[in-house]
Amino acid sequence: MPSEDQENAEQTPDQVFLSAALFELALAALAIFLGWAIGPSARETIPKFAVEELWPILSSILLGCVAAGPILLFVEIIRRIPWEPIRELERLTDDGMLHSLLQLRPLELIVISLCAGIGEELLFRGWLMYWLADLIGLAEFSGGATSSLAIGIALVASSVVFGLFHPITKLYIFLAALMGLYFGGLVLYTGNLLVPIAAHATYDAVQLILTARNERREVSQAE
Repeated sequence: MPSEDQENAEQTPDQVFLSAALFELALAALAIFLGWAIGPSARETIPKFAVEELWPILSSILLGCVAAGPILLFVEIIRRIPWEPIRELERLTDDGMLHSLLQLRPLELIVISLCAGIGEELLFRGWLMYWLADLIGLAEFSGGATSSLAIGIALVASSVVFGLFHPITKLYIFLAALMGLYFGGLVLYTGNLLVPIAAHATYDAVQLILTARNERREVSQAE
């Protein structure tokens, strides 16, 4: 039975929503600050929000939503593998923070997913990947040119950091790093950070909403 201190330490759903959203937005603010302070600016890979740019913006978001499909399919295939580390990931829904997160309404989960897509993509793909590429390029060429090799190394390195940013289990770190490679590949291929932002947000939203729905179904069946 939890102690009184443990009960008081548990966050309400509203507190979980606010904490999660603010944390992700803080990552976006950090990315913007780092781009301003030491460069490069993550905003350079995002189309300007103007009336004449409306269609490129909408098409980028649509492309990102579609690009979430392969990741969702990949994760669904992974879930069907009878392997203990995968079952361990599924049992994490009983843990405090994630359990509280899954109690939120679908709209709140979508908002958090959008904040995560913006914050994490701005920081890891919009700033870190290009900063590492510039850093490697400066070391490789006296003129400071950024080669394809430098960009490739930066893609892998930033993806590893992205994986380590999600230290839930060893398998989750690995899967997050693979997703980092995918999101990084999207921005390198399209030159548009809105695409991985939309893909990331769509993936998170679908996963959270479906997991929350399954969690509620299991609870109702148990009753």
